[in-house]
Order: sequence, then C-alpha cells, then structure tokens
Amino acid sequence: MKGILPKIALAVLVVAVLVTVLVLVLGRGPQGETLTIFHAGSLAVPFAELETEFEGSHTDVDVDRQSRGSATMISNAIAQEDAGESPPDIIASADYKLIPERMYEGGYADWYIAFARNTMVLCYRDNAPGSDEIVSGNHTWYDVLRNEAVSYGHSDPDQDPCGYRTLLVVQLAEMYYCDNATDFGLEPDLDAADLYDVLIPGSKHERGRTGGTSENRTSEEVVSAKSVDLITALQSGDLDYAFEYRSVAVQHELNYIDLDDYINLSKTSAELPGVEEFYATSSIEIKKGDTYEAQYGAAIVYGITIPLHADNEELAAEFIELLLSDSGKQVMEVENGQPMLDPPICDHPENLPASLQDLFD
Repeated sequence: MKGILPKIALAVLVVAVLVTVLVLVLGRGPQGETLTIFHAGSLAVPFAELETEFEGSHTDVDVDRQSRGSATMISNAIAQEDAGESPPDIIASADYKLIPERMYEGGYADWYIAFARNTMVLCYRDNAPGSDEIVSGNHTWYDVLRNEAVSYGHSDPDQDPCGYRTLLVVQLAEMYYCDNATDFGLEPDLDAADLYDVLIPGSKHERGRTGGTSENRTSEEVVSAKSVDLITALQSGDLDYAFEYRSVAVQHELNYIDLDDYINLSKTSAELPGVEEFYATSSIEIKKGDTYEAQYGAAIVYGITIPLHADNEELAAEFIELLLSDSGKQVMEVENGQPMLDPPICDHPENLPASLQDLFD
C-alpha cells in the first residue's frame, strides 16, 4: 500500500497539470470561448487596447482580432458561414452601411450600431517632394500630386472603404476647386480641372484598382489591399503620399495635410449646411460579388454588429458595452484620435441583445 499511494498521487498530479495546460493552450474557461472580432484595419490600434482591457476583466477569454478591408472582411464572414463554419462574434466596419447592405439579406445580421466617425487626410513621408510647398500654402496638394514626380497611394476601392472614399475625395476636389468653385465663393483653379481623370485614370471599373503612371501626369498612383498597408511604405520612404484616415495618421505619428471639410467626408449638414448633399454628388461603382453597385459620397461613420449566428453573443455584447463606455471613448477618442458618435445610433434596437438595449432606450 505504501508504494501504491505515492504513485496514485503522482498520477493525479500529472492529470491535473495536463488539464491545466490544455485549458491555457486552448483558451477555454468556464464560458469556454475565444471571442473572434473581424474589424477594419483603421481600428487595429484602438481595438488592440480594448482587447487588453477586456481580457484583463475576462481572464478566461482570448480575444482573436482579425483586421481586413471592411468589404473583404464582411464577404469573408458571409463565405465562412455559408461554408458551415461559425461566423465571427463581432464585425466592425469602417462604413456602417456595408452591414445592412450586405448582411441583412440572407439573414447574417439584423442590426447595427453606428459608433464612430473619421476624416480623410493626405499623409506624406518626411521630406516628400512638394510637401513643404503644400504646408506653406504656396502649392495645393492636388497641384503637387498632378504635376510633380511623386508617388501617392490609396487602398483598393473594392476591398476597403478608405479606397473608395479616396476616389470620392478626388471627385469632390475637382468639383469644389474647379467645376463648382463659384458656388463656394472660390475662383476656379485649372489645376483641379479633370482631376479625377488625371489622378485616378482608367475605365469605370479599372479606376483606382490598377495604379501606375499615365501620359497625363508625371506622378505614380499606388494601390494596396487596405489603407494601413501604405503606412509601412510611407515610413520606409518608398511612398511619398497616401490618402488615409486622420485617426490612422495620429496613431502612427504620420505627417498629414488636412483637407477642406467640403471634400474630407467628415461633416454632416447639421454641422455644415448642405455638405451631405454635396458629398452625394460624388459616386463610384464598387464590386459586390459578380456585380457592381453605386457608392455615393457620405460622411464617414463606422458600424458594428454581432452576426445572428455568432457563437458568443453574450461576450460580444460585453465587448461592445466596453467600446461604448466612457473607458472605450477614452481609448478611441482621446488616446487614438477617432471621435465617437454621441450618442451612438442603432437602426433596430429591438433586435439587440438584452444587455445592449438599455443603451438605446
């Protein structure tokens, strides 16, 4: 008996250690979940901070964040579910409209919360050709991009809202500074004439996808899968300019040039009368499956949802509560330069998880 008891105790200890290791490796606690979040690339920095805070209060939960262009992210989530796999627990898009437009039909989601805003800016690398002239006001940004031997980048409009918003910004700049300049009390600037054709050349469905140079300019258009991919190129000096969100520029300490409110997609008509109607005069067709759909200019508003068949609705709701809390606002707005909507807006509060409905009474 004396020899058997120590062996039994040792066996029990070994089993206990193995169970503990498996729990740690698999990330399973009493609730047993990994919280999976698909989010826009421009949310990577603030959501990483929210992940740390959430895991600190949910020690049995592992937050798995995956960053993509918003349109690609939603398409991947739908394809994942159609293949019989569980969808992500949360989808956070840089354009809230993609949620109802792409997820409501087919029963993938039935509500969104619009929670944050942003602004388009033009970033530039240290000592980028022409940047001093732009900053000093001696030349306009579009004059430099059009007439100087520089490279400028943006993301793919079919994959990333920042990409199609770049194309809308260029269209609006052409109208604001040239075609409709007198409507805004400005003298028409011929440097902005035909600006869209010059900076974003090609046929309707080629524009903004192919990049390169053309006979109409000495500069080079560079296209990436998502806007945050351009940051490395700016920081290395391989790219001179890039259209980005202001929050991304702030988070990565990039040099940037503010664009006029009539073209930067940051305002509502309540803030700047008539601006939303002007934004909507710009449009681009973006790819949806095998077809194309029109995307019109509008103020930049982010949206978030929990897919209908998510495995971890309760945990997902708790993460969204954190995002919308004062602590979340501190992370998003104060620390990372991305204004929150105050108050946030939900299109179908009756469909929200019970724990979130109180936020929209």
